[in-house]
Amino acid sequence: MSAASPARSVEEQIVDIQRALAGPHPGFRPVHAKGLMCAGTFRGSAEARDLCRAVHLHGEPVPAVIRFSNGNGDPQIHDGLPSNRAMAVKFSLPHGEHADIVANSTDGFPARTPEEFLAFLQTQLPDPATGKPAPDKVPAFLKTHPAAAAFIERLMKKPVPASYAQVTFHGIHAFRFTNQAGVSRFGRYHWIPAAGEAFLMPEVGAKRTPDFLREELATRLARGPVSFRLDLQLAAPGDLTDDATALWPADRPVVALGRLDITTISPTGPADERRLVFDPGNLTDGIERSTDPILLARSPAYSISFDRRSRGI
Repeated sequence: MSAASPARSVEEQIVDIQRALAGPHPGFRPVHAKGLMCAGTFRGSAEARDLCRAVHLHGEPVPAVIRFSNGNGDPQIHDGLPSNRAMAVKFSLPHGEHADIVANSTDGFPARTPEEFLAFLQTQLPDPATGKPAPDKVPAFLKTHPAAAAFIERLMKKPVPASYAQVTFHGIHAFRFTNQAGVSRFGRYHWIPAAGEAFLMPEVGAKRTPDFLREELATRLARGPVSFRLDLQLAAPGDLTDDATALWPADRPVVALGRLDITTISPTGPADERRLVFDPGNLTDGIERSTDPILLARSPAYSISFDRRSRGI
């Protein structure tokens, strides 16, 4: 009698379903498969040095790799289709170390825990009898999960960006920031575009070329750098720091941590797509994880995903 196969972790189940929903695309991420790699420089502010001792916030220029992406798992998806977008930044630190920020165009997250997120993904799977998702499953889930419904509502208000340079990108998770004196504050990242925000209606986006976001950014960069301000929204007593679905009130204090100047689309983009992992759990001294269960699940899920795409599966 054969031994029972080991139970799959919730992170592995999430990656499995994401790959099933995306379809077979060997060697690509199961979500945010269509990416655009860029290069730039980040410089921290004086306020950042007072708030946090992390080396990339000290004010010296820090090289950065930036990846813009479409939330879909199809690497050939048309840029004009509605989707959550992401901006991931990898800071190059001394001694070969790195720190990452991952942020999305839609603030927050649709699930509080990995198990709840898995349940949300399962509602989107096709019915074996029809080959199509059951039309009532997602609405039924949203009806009983108001945070997920609110997330989808926010997503559909800004479904198609006119430019990657004109999107505000929001960090999903809270982190603890500690300064040289040992004083700590929790905060959440927000990337604010210097060019302001601009979005298209889906019917307008559908008429653009399939890769119009890359083309538009290339044209824009030919005129000069694309800049984002990195803001940190600080938590007040009582604000939830372990719940990715909970948005903090807009009147919470904000500290400008620095400025990112993107200068070029990376000539090594295709190779970088295969080898680089952007993980919000990849931190440096002065910045610590919260106990957010979605945040804690991301590193294991990314490890599973990277292993599979590295093996071309």
